[in-house]
This record gives sequence, structure tokens and C-alpha cells, in this order.
Amino acid sequence: MGRLRIDTGDALLRLCAGFLLYVAASSLIVSQASGAEHIQALRWSFETALLVLVLLAALPRILETPLFLGRFILSCVVLGSLSALVIFGGFHHFSGRLHGIGALYQPIEGVSVLIMYLCIGAFLLWHERQAINRKDLALLFAALILTCSCTLLSGSRGPTLALAVIILYTLLVSAVLHRHWKLLLIAFFSLTAALAGVLSLYGFNEFVQFMAERGTSYRLLLWTAHLEHLPASLLFGHGAATDLETTKAGLLIYAQSRLGTAQPHNLFLGTFIQTGLIGLGFLLALLGLVLSAIYRANTTKAAKVYLLGIIGTIVMLVITNTYTLVISVKTMWLYTWLPLIFVWVWSRQLPSWPRVDPTADLSHGGTAPGE
Repeated sequence: MGRLRIDTGDALLRLCAGFLLYVAASSLIVSQASGAEHIQALRWSFETALLVLVLLAALPRILETPLFLGRFILSCVVLGSLSALVIFGGFHHFSGRLHGIGALYQPIEGVSVLIMYLCIGAFLLWHERQAINRKDLALLFAALILTCSCTLLSGSRGPTLALAVIILYTLLVSAVLHRHWKLLLIAFFSLTAALAGVLSLYGFNEFVQFMAERGTSYRLLLWTAHLEHLPASLLFGHGAATDLETTKAGLLIYAQSRLGTAQPHNLFLGTFIQTGLIGLGFLLALLGLVLSAIYRANTTKAAKVYLLGIIGTIVMLVITNTYTLVISVKTMWLYTWLPLIFVWVWSRQLPSWPRVDPTADLSHGGTAPGE
């Protein structure tokens, strides 16, 4: 930590340390799990702590070249999307839900990463828009089309709705603050092309049926069962080491659906169930700290609005997916911890860059930091 010059007084680092220590310690106290499960919970806390340290150590240096990072992230989106589409078409003949390789093997997880990478990459290119060229614009719109296509083909309603909302949000912000009509028209064309391509594969009625055939995907059952059978301790929850399938809610879920998981599929509910009101308080404090950093950031109002969009995207993606931030190496790290710490570091690092008038509006000649 000394050689990497990690600031041990960093507010986010201290809050994360307190959260992780609380999760590990409270689980040892309240959970009746086996020794192996307790060791697993401790390992998950340790691995998450390493992730936070790595991101806090690496991102400040990486963000000194935002255009490179934006190009790299969007290239990952394009390559990942193309690989998923090739595998889905070549091996699955566009039947069922999209399956790729790696993170994209699980539809909801994979497209959540694509959406988050698209948001971060697009923001970085927007920030450096005076330095981008036609190749960068082509990369951005290729990433947009491919992400939309993969998300629609995944049949995941939560990410699809999140993507639709964040694109509409971004387009409205661009229209109101910047009036980049040519870019808006190209973006609209990209979205139309992605939707047309997917509909040409399925047909309109078939695609609507495809999206609706899984009903609520057990989400209402999961949420209702956990809310009706709350932990014995509302303050501490069941404990991170407790297998949720062995709880009253988990047994009820299995009895009614034979579902092989009792994860709440909602980050806020899951955090409360596992770590109680104290753990939920830590999670809300974490979000509040990042939001306050955006508010205090030395940048334009437009940049703050885009950063708020990234945080909003995180929230939308975890409303119907995942259940904890404290877990072993998982795909969800890429659309929760990574964007959270990215926004934190970006907002905190801005004062070391050329200062600007925070009230300047880009549509009236203002410039973003670093331009």
C-alpha cells in the first residue's frame, strides 16, 4: 500500500473497510453455519477488500489517459459482443437466450457488463470529444449497436429496461445541454438498426412472446418469501455465512417452485437479508458517499449529470440481479464495484486537472476538464 501510494485516509476506502469488517465479524456472531461456510465468508470479504485496493491503486494512474481507457473499454464491448453473437448464431442457431463465453455465458450477467462498459466508455469519449476522430465514433456506435443487439437477444428484461432508460436519459441530456443533433440522429439510427436486426430474426410477435414467456422469472416469489420470513435479527440479518436455501424463506421458495436458489435477486433486499439494517446502512452510505463526490466534483454540470447516469445504471442493474457486494471473484464486480470506484476516483481526482468553472454549460462554450 505504501509503494502504490494508496491514501489510507480516503473516505471510500475507510467506509469499505468498515463494511467488510462488519460483514465478516457479524456473520461469525449471528450465523449458525458450519466452519467451512464461515471460512468462505471470510475469504469473500478478503477478496473483495483486495479488489477495492486494486481499483483504488490502479484507476488514478489509468485515468490520466481517459481517451485510451475509453477506447480500450469500448473495444472490449465490441469484441465481447461479437464473440457472443458468433457463438450464439454458430452453435445455438439463434435459438433461446443468447449465450457467449466467459461472462457472457450467463445472459443477465454478461449483458449487464456490456451495458456498464458502454456507459463508462461513452462517457470517457464524451469527455475527450475534442480529441476523438471518426474511428472513435465508429467504435462508439458499433459498441452501441452490438450492446443493444446482445441485450435484446439475451431475453433479460431487467438489463433491457435499464439500457432503454439510460439511452433515453443520455439522449435527452445531449439534446438539452449540447444540441448535438447529428450525433443524436446517428445514435437513433444505431438503435433502430439493432432492433430491426433482432426483429428480422424472430418476427415481432415471436419476439414479444420470447420476452414475456418467462413471466416474472420467480422474482416476485423470491422477494415475497424473504419479506414474509425476515431474519431473526433485523439489525444483523442471517449472516454472510448462512446458506439462504436453509432459511425459512429458502425452504418455502424450494417447496413452491423447486428453484435451486434462494438468492433474493435484488442487491438492497439481499444486503438486508444477509447483513441486516446495519449492512443496508453501509450500502446506502456507500452510494451516498459517491453521490456526494459527484456533487462536489470540480467539473461541469453536464459531466455531473452523466456521472449520475452511471450510478443510476448500477442501481437499475442490481434491482433484479445479484444480492451482495461481498463475494468471491464474480462477473458482478464489473458492473458494481468497478463503476462505483471509477466514479469516486474520477470525481475526486478532477481537482488535480486544469480547473474549470463548475457552473459552465458546455452548450455555451464551456469546456470539460482535460480538454
